[in-house]
Amino acid sequence: MATFSINKHSNSSHRLGKASGKAIGLLFGCVFFAMGALFCWLMGLSPLLKSLDSNEWLQVSCVIDSSEVGSHRDSDGTSYSVDICFSYSARGISYQSDSYDFAAGSSSGRSAKAAIVARYPVGSQQDCWVNPQDPSQAVLSRDIPRSVYFVIPFCSVFMIIGISVMLGTLGWLPKQWNLGFNSRHKRVSTEATGTQQLKSSSTGIGKVIGVTVAACFWNGIVSVFLIQLVNSHRSGHPDWFLTLFLIPFVLIGIALILAIFHSLLALANPKLELRLSESSPALGDRVQLEWSATKPLTKVRHLKISLQGEEAATYRRGTNSATDHSSFHHDILLELDQPATQQRGTLELCIPIDSMHSFDCANNKITWRLCVDGEIPRFPDIKNSYPITVRAIPLS
Repeated sequence: MATFSINKHSNSSHRLGKASGKAIGLLFGCVFFAMGALFCWLMGLSPLLKSLDSNEWLQVSCVIDSSEVGSHRDSDGTSYSVDICFSYSARGISYQSDSYDFAAGSSSGRSAKAAIVARYPVGSQQDCWVNPQDPSQAVLSRDIPRSVYFVIPFCSVFMIIGISVMLGTLGWLPKQWNLGFNSRHKRVSTEATGTQQLKSSSTGIGKVIGVTVAACFWNGIVSVFLIQLVNSHRSGHPDWFLTLFLIPFVLIGIALILAIFHSLLALANPKLELRLSESSPALGDRVQLEWSATKPLTKVRHLKISLQGEEAATYRRGTNSATDHSSFHHDILLELDQPATQQRGTLELCIPIDSMHSFDCANNKITWRLCVDGEIPRFPDIKNSYPITVRAIPLS
């Protein structure tokens, strides 16, 4: 019987590397999430909420004192803002404000700001909106700033990446979602432990939950702007820019909702139970594979079971980390054109002796799996994979 031995220095180095990888992963995820959340609040959610909350503000006449396009230079270039100052009276007291709308900061694109400034010449009489709770707060436009439509989706991507990295680092994501920060090295057992019923790498319930969460998150954000759009059309002043801008986002939201129903329908598919006569076959072994369907295969037009071996290599490409996947073995074990006539069967599975055993470390991985593919007309197809562990050839 062969065993693997690792000296004390290697163990210490591995533990230190694993701890460092976790710390870097958590730090990276926290920074991504924090930056995304900060900018999302300052430039997206805060102006959005203020705009929605201003529906009860009072309409008051005002006089434009100054009106120009502000220019701001920094290391990233030049940005512009609408700089308008106006005077108004509320409750018998005179006030002055320099807030055109609820937008925070400046942005690129001078022509759009110049068009706004042109509508408010100095000395002209205009209408402004005053906060009845605090008359010192007033704006010329209560509309949602257009920058909000870009900022919230953009910052949400950073927040999702940050949360995903942190969860992946802590090992709280499904294995196939692992982002590479939770480095680990697994030793492959050199002994077989008898028969084993294989488990699918993904469950239908998990897919339904994942798609549902994504659909709720996406459509929750889009619905805020969609409500504003519907109100603008009802009021007789449709915002055509927002209408055109929202079309692709609404289509994506509809696609996510359809994906929920698609994944729910997939739960009704028959599943195959696979059992190996040896739980961890070695290279060159011949083992028995028993398969049986949990439901009748009457709607399945084509069924295939195959053995696949895949190599994954992670390496640095500049400042980024990239992972390449390549298949080094593919063997079709069973192929049925009329699976309804056969609900179960037994196959002989041969592991190629001149191949590589299962291996999993920080930068390289060798995986073996049994893949089940079934074609169902006008219905979600069957696509399941069952990971298996292939041992190295035992040393005599």
